[in-house]
Amino acid sequence: MAQYRVKLSGYPLPGHTTESIAEALKQQMGLGPAQVRALLPPAKRVVKAGLDAQEAERWHQALTRAGLAASKEAQAAPAAAPAKPGDPLESLRSCLAQGFSRRRPSPLYSMHLSVVTICCVLMPLLYLALVTGLGYALYWYLGHAHLLIGRRVHGIWPLLLVYGVPGVSGGILLLFLARPILAGGSGRDRSLTLDPADEPRLTEAIQVLTGAIGIRPPVALKMSNQVNASVHFEGGWPGFFSGRKVLTIGLPLVAGLTSQQFLGVLAHEFGHFAQRFGMRCSFLVNHVNAWLDVRAHQPDPWDERLQRWAEESGDTVIRIVVFITQLGIRASRMLLHGLFLLSFRLSRSLSRQMEFDADRYEVMLAGSENFRETALRLRALSQAFGEIDEQNARTWREHKLLRNIPQAAAAHVATFDTQAWAKLKRSLGYGTTRYWDTHPADLERIRSAQDLQAAGLFHDDRPATTLFEHFAEHCENATRAYYRQLGVDYQTAELCDSQTVTSIHSQRTTAVDDLRRWSGRQWRSLPWLPLQLALPDAQAQLSWQACIDELRQDSPAIARDWEAAEQENKRRMRLAFSGTLDRHDIPSHLNRVEAFDEERHLPEYQRIAEWKTPARQSLIRVAGLYRRRIEHTLGRERLVAELVFALSPLYNDIECLQEAWFVASRFPDSRDPAQHAWLSRFRHDADVACQDYAMHLLRKCDGIPQTLLEGGSVGGYLRKRCPRLDHSSASPREFAGSAGLLLDGLNYAYQAALAELAQRCAEVERSRGITGIDG
Repeated sequence: MAQYRVKLSGYPLPGHTTESIAEALKQQMGLGPAQVRALLPPAKRVVKAGLDAQEAERWHQALTRAGLAASKEAQAAPAAAPAKPGDPLESLRSCLAQGFSRRRPSPLYSMHLSVVTICCVLMPLLYLALVTGLGYALYWYLGHAHLLIGRRVHGIWPLLLVYGVPGVSGGILLLFLARPILAGGSGRDRSLTLDPADEPRLTEAIQVLTGAIGIRPPVALKMSNQVNASVHFEGGWPGFFSGRKVLTIGLPLVAGLTSQQFLGVLAHEFGHFAQRFGMRCSFLVNHVNAWLDVRAHQPDPWDERLQRWAEESGDTVIRIVVFITQLGIRASRMLLHGLFLLSFRLSRSLSRQMEFDADRYEVMLAGSENFRETALRLRALSQAFGEIDEQNARTWREHKLLRNIPQAAAAHVATFDTQAWAKLKRSLGYGTTRYWDTHPADLERIRSAQDLQAAGLFHDDRPATTLFEHFAEHCENATRAYYRQLGVDYQTAELCDSQTVTSIHSQRTTAVDDLRRWSGRQWRSLPWLPLQLALPDAQAQLSWQACIDELRQDSPAIARDWEAAEQENKRRMRLAFSGTLDRHDIPSHLNRVEAFDEERHLPEYQRIAEWKTPARQSLIRVAGLYRRRIEHTLGRERLVAELVFALSPLYNDIECLQEAWFVASRFPDSRDPAQHAWLSRFRHDADVACQDYAMHLLRKCDGIPQTLLEGGSVGGYLRKRCPRLDHSSASPREFAGSAGLLLDGLNYAYQAALAELAQRCAEVERSRGITGIDG
């Protein structure tokens, strides 16, 4: 009888949202929260398999009614994946037919493993014993306090002092100390699940590899956008007891490695599980270390709650209780920190030894010489991923994002020149293994691999992507999941290929480099030059070359003044925040040693805001020289059409918005009890001011047309960059969070416009034989 499976496409049906789908799955299908999360978009997985036609249709209709796009597919009988031309499967099957040679761990290693694990597991038990002891001590004290002072206690204040303060503060402290024991674990895994039926060759390669090593294959395959691969127990503790494993594959590895290198990396990951006892010990040790680290160093809502009680209450007794409790909490964190360091230090050498043992499986499969090449390739992919990610972030300012990050990272490696590869090769020889390191240094691992002198069982230089049927689709899904994890609000139309993103980034980078050369390395992003100001008579008479010669002659002083003016911009924001507090009689400091003084600092603030400082006065003169230089290049009558000259008058408004945004963002960080009573009102006033400045500036930008960026106008570009600016229902607090994007977008637009102008000016100057600032 024919069998069918029901599979999710990963997308909601039109008119349905994630929330409505989740509610429908709960109400109509009676699924639990964990089951609902597993089915929500972008989950692309087989929901049920091995169904007859009637059952498959029933599941398909149920999922469709809930709002999920699903398909019903005929299910073929399971069979071994056939080897195809260019597929490394056939050689992998033949070379691993005899399996790997197994090596039992030495008794000394097993003893070391057991001792380290027992010691690490004792850390939380020691902490539990401490909490229990403190609880008993508090109980004993409350029952025997009258015996300690020799008489019964009478009167409200003596009762509070002897029983109330110790009892309440001790009870709160015990609750705080018990929280680490009762608190839950980390958040859910954000990687994407891969349906093994979609990738039969990869699935068989994994089965062949795990069979040769002597372990069970993973029960699930996941994909990530990271330059890494890992195998871990399924679901944490349930997998620890059942032995069920999950393999997570970083798709940039597949895109950038050969089949030999990629399967070698997988052999390393599966090699960890060849030591069943060792892997369980490692799981226990890592969980203990993570638990101690989080509890010792992660902020806790109770800290803020206690601080708020102390700030809002005028009762002396409550403040004493909170103070004593905070001392106890601080002491408990110090204890946890000490236990973490001790446990971490005990376990690091064990972790490194396990890495060497896992490396042996990689070396046996792919060979000693290939191990070094793989290590080098992994470094190259990591560097390429970082550079591509940075390019992607910059081009997002123009609403363009990579559709496929893994393949873009691999393609970027191909652009590395000889010098870049030489630098990467030298980096393999840098660094030594320190006592705290979880992994040995690459150089030590390479030497260990070479000492094995293994020729390798599997040799195949074909790309690792030949093991996949739908690799590009997986990469795009992983890329979208990466954007969702970062909170990037993108549209599908904004995703483009790597050539487009690289071209935009290259054009902007080249333009900025040309701007720096044209300005003789004087240019800084802030503050903007006031190019809109009329020229004084002396500058209006300067010839083209004389104007440039003066800029060249004063270049060192101009660079210093521009840097000083940039620091004044930051100083202005700190002065504004301190001045706001001072107006409400709240003392504040500009820094650790300088207290705010209105008589001294208010005039300083006004000089900066009115461009009356020596550095800003110098920039006004410099702006005149650059304006005169541009007039000679383009003609005075054409300046009105230049975007830079339309943006320059906005700079005073921009500094006002910067100031308002800085003030609004500083209030949540305040911890001074004297400020807290006013904090809510101050914060709201700052948010409203920030919103008013932003909308005023945005309306001005709507009237500035431009074709350099998307949007048709500067305001249109900014609204595309931050769609929340158009949400009139947004609260001032929510709107203030978008002000940073507005400022960044304006600076980017100004930089792009000035860089494009500098390119045209430099070309005209070269054609006219004018010597630039660089000579």
